[in-house]
Amino acid sequence: MTNLEIKSFSNIRHLSIRKKTASRICSTQILYESSFLVNDIEIIIKSYKENHLLSVLSSLDIKNFDETLFNNLVKGVFKNSIKIDEIISHNLSLDWSLDRLSKTEISVLRLATFELCFEKKFNKVTVINEYISIIEAFGGNANFANGILENISKINL
Repeated sequence: MTNLEIKSFSNIRHLSIRKKTASRICSTQILYESSFLVNDIEIIIKSYKENHLLSVLSSLDIKNFDETLFNNLVKGVFKNSIKIDEIISHNLSLDWSLDRLSKTEISVLRLATFELCFEKKFNKVTVINEYISIIEAFGGNANFANGILENISKINL
């Protein structure tokens, strides 16, 4: 069992939540991959689904994920990327900039910021907890991300 699988299972409750968790994990991986490629996002999504999706679903013991949430997240972040990056930058300490963050941290913070400030569909605590679990699973600093997301969760757009 991979580190991602172990960390993911520790924060999973029932099937509908696992499907949302899978959507968030997949969205994180898509954004991460897109930060290295110049391809159209639809090509990246198609390739991801063909080559990596089953592994994530298997690790969460589910047959499918919340595709609507996945599409809303990925496309919403791309559509609102400039404003999302401004919000994140504004909530970093004075010594930090987006350039100092890892690609994983940026991907997770962008997705969480989109959900907290634009989507506003789920409870803020739930969104923060999900993304903190994801950032931990991918080796990021959970305390650092938590502080930023707590501040971002208080923004009213």
